[in-house]
Amino acid sequence: MSDDAQGATSATLTTILARWSPVGRSGLLPALIEAQDAYGWLSEETLAQIANGLDVPLSEAFGVADFYAHLYTHPVGNKIVRVCDDVPCYLAGSEKICAAVEKQLQIREGETTPDGAFTYEIVPCLGHCDHGPVVMIGKDVHENVTEEQIDNLTKRAKDAK
Repeated sequence: MSDDAQGATSATLTTILARWSPVGRSGLLPALIEAQDAYGWLSEETLAQIANGLDVPLSEAFGVADFYAHLYTHPVGNKIVRVCDDVPCYLAGSEKICAAVEKQLQIREGETTPDGAFTYEIVPCLGHCDHGPVVMIGKDVHENVTEEQIDNLTKRAKDAK
């Protein structure tokens, strides 16, 4: 990491900690979410700095980061592709959507594309049960998705950066 990037990272984390340190332990989850939004994932160093800044045990910061499925303690793609496979989406054809995602991205569930653009996950529910199958790419939710749409959705998401 360049000195400029390291400085920007440090400044961002300082801003996050300044916002959440007044509330201590209560600010742990929001601080972790903001840090992940800024850096893409939560490194051991970032977790240690947040724990120290909020005066919580490091084990607690790791525990919270590990508990929540949408927090990552390892590098992931720039965009996360989540396919719901809960009962309503499964009955609406999420199996076919999963197969289309794997074919399009040429990765399996839990993997990241070689270029770092996407990580693919199968999740239990995205909260749009009446419009399945549902796919979430980054923060964008797509309802009533068909196999034919996967190529276009991933290309648009990659172009959007």
